[in-house]
Amino acid sequence: MKYINLNGKIIPENEGNVSATSRAVSYGDGCFETIRSYGGRFLNFEDHFERLEAGLEYLEMKSGLTEEKLRKEIQKLLDKNNLGKKDTVVRIQCFRKGGSGYFELSDQSGFVISDREVLNRKSELKLKTVSVRAIPSVALERKVKLSNGINYIKAAQEARKENYDDALMLTTNEFVSETTIANLFWIKNKSIYTPSVECDLLPGVTRSILMRLINEHSEYKLKEGEFCVEAIYNAEAVFCCNSVMEINSVSEVDGNIFSSAHPVIEELRVLFEEYKSENLK
Repeated sequence: MKYINLNGKIIPENEGNVSATSRAVSYGDGCFETIRSYGGRFLNFEDHFERLEAGLEYLEMKSGLTEEKLRKEIQKLLDKNNLGKKDTVVRIQCFRKGGSGYFELSDQSGFVISDREVLNRKSELKLKTVSVRAIPSVALERKVKLSNGINYIKAAQEARKENYDDALMLTTNEFVSETTIANLFWIKNKSIYTPSVECDLLPGVTRSILMRLINEHSEYKLKEGEFCVEAIYNAEAVFCCNSVMEINSVSEVDGNIFSSAHPVIEELRVLFEEYKSENLK
C-alpha cells in the first residue's frame, strides 16, 4: 500500500481525499516544491525550502512548516513507504484552506507530501519550440512553483504531438526561456549560455549550482542574457537540468542535431558529482 503525509498524518494514498469544492481543486490555489532524496539525504535542501517559503509568502499563506519540521515529515513518509534508502522524488504541495471566492481569503495552508522512486529517463532529449509562451513575470511570479500548470501542460501537449520529448518555451517577446521541466544551457566558442531570469523562467536550484560550478571551475565563460532560438541552432552542444534528472544532454532542437558527448557536458557532470559528494545532507 502507498502512503502520503497529509498535514503531518501518514495515511493511505487512496484515503487522502479533498473536498470537491476545495480551493486546490477549484483554483489550483497553492504552491509546491520537488526535491530529490538520495537515500534520505538532500542536495541544497535549504534552497528548496526557501523557495517554498517564498511561494507561500507570495500567496500570503502560512503553512506552519519549518525547515527542520519539513525534513522530519518527509523522512516519516519515506520510512513508511520503505523508500528511505532509495533515490526518490519528493513533492511537497501546499494548498490554501477555506471556501471559494477571490476576496475573502484564508491565510492558512495545508500540505501534502508524496514520494515515488526516481524513474530511468532518456539519456538524451529532443526539444520542440512551441507556440505556447512562458507566462510573463508581470502576470505571475516566476521565481516560485505555483500549482496551476496548465501553461506547461499545453506546451508539453504541443511538443508531444510532434513526437518530441519536451517543449522549448519562448517569452512573449521571442526570447528563449525554459522547457516545461528544466532550465537550458548551450555551448558555443568557449562560452556557456543560459537565459537570464529576465526571460520569465523558474530559476532552478540545480541551475544555480551549475552556474556556480561553471564560474568557479570551468575554462568556459558563463553568459546569461536574452537570446533568440537561432542562437541554440548554432550551438556546439545543448543540455538542460533540474533537481530530479540533474544534467541531461539535448540531442535535437527543432530538427537541429547536437552531439551528446561534448567534453564540457561530461566535465560538468563530474563537477556536479563532486559537489554532491560534499554537500548531500
